[in-house]
Amino acid sequence: MRKPFCLVLLFLLFLALFTPPALLLADDERQELWSGSIYTSTFRCGFCFARDGRARGVLLLKTLFGQVDEYHLYGTIRNGHVDVRHSSGHHVVGDILSDNSIKGQITLGTGKVISFKGKRSTEARLAQDDCAPLP
Repeated sequence: MRKPFCLVLLFLLFLALFTPPALLLADDERQELWSGSIYTSTFRCGFCFARDGRARGVLLLKTLFGQVDEYHLYGTIRNGHVDVRHSSGHHVVGDILSDNSIKGQITLGTGKVISFKGKRSTEARLAQDDCAPLP
C-alpha cells in the first residue's frame, strides 16, 4: 500500500516542479489566433497570454503539399511587441499593427530570417491545454 502512495506523491511533486509557469495562468489569459502565409506555406498560430505579458502558443505551419509542422512557442507579448521562441532555436519577433493585423520576422535556428504579415483575431477558439488552433 505504501508503494503506490509514494509513486503518486512523486508524480505530483514532478508536476509541481516541471510544469511551465505559463500553464498555471489559464484562468487569467487572453486568446488570439494569427494566420497568414510564408512563401508557399500557410500558418495558423494560437496564442494565450497573461496580463503580465507571458505568452505561450502553438504555430501550425502547413506546407504546399499538405504536411503540417507544429511548433510550441513561449515568450512575451507586451505593449504590442511579440518576442517568442521555440526550443529548436527559432525566434519570432514582431508587432501587433492593429486589431486585425500583425507583422514580424522569424529567425530560424540556422540564422536565416523570414519576414511575415498576417491577420489577427481575438475571437479565437484554441485548445485549453496548449493554446493550439482548433479546426
